[in-house]
Amino acid sequence: MKRLLLIAIMIILTSCGAHKGEGGNVNEIDADLAHKLAEPKLQHKDELFEMTLNIEKTAFAKGEPIECSVSMTYVGAQDSITIWGPSSYIVFYLTDGQRIEMEGANTTELSPTVLKKGEKHLFPFQKSGGYSNDDPNASFWRSFYEEKDLLLPSGTYLIAANADFSLDEKVVDSYYRGSVHATITVK
Repeated sequence: MKRLLLIAIMIILTSCGAHKGEGGNVNEIDADLAHKLAEPKLQHKDELFEMTLNIEKTAFAKGEPIECSVSMTYVGAQDSITIWGPSSYIVFYLTDGQRIEMEGANTTELSPTVLKKGEKHLFPFQKSGGYSNDDPNASFWRSFYEEKDLLLPSGTYLIAANADFSLDEKVVDSYYRGSVHATITVK
């Protein structure tokens, strides 16, 4: 139990931060992120699930709360499906590709959740992650996590939601990879 708690704390402490290169310098935006910023994907649908990023607009004024959520529906052939993972099986991710990155932390339990066909599940945006007190941006992260609303400084951001579960209890080779994302700007 202590080992699991230690791993969870390590994940939380390392989940937020900037992409830093050698010498602590901030790197350029990587190609995958640049592609996602250029091509928003508000829906994901395959033979098992449909995910939708619900966001009314993508341009915000500085100080304006950013509201979004994700809906997920099982659409497979069976009446229901059991998924395996944490009780919060959707994780949000947020980055500007340079200084700000909220990777989204989650617990590591392997609990079963039964999803009924056609039943839509809604997940409001949640902040998750952590920071180190000696991080040069610790004061930003402190106020970021203390603030209930999602408020961001001026910039362009990728906001994404990722499925965080497996399709069977064994987990090996059954991790589900559904995700949706949008580009938002704050001026």
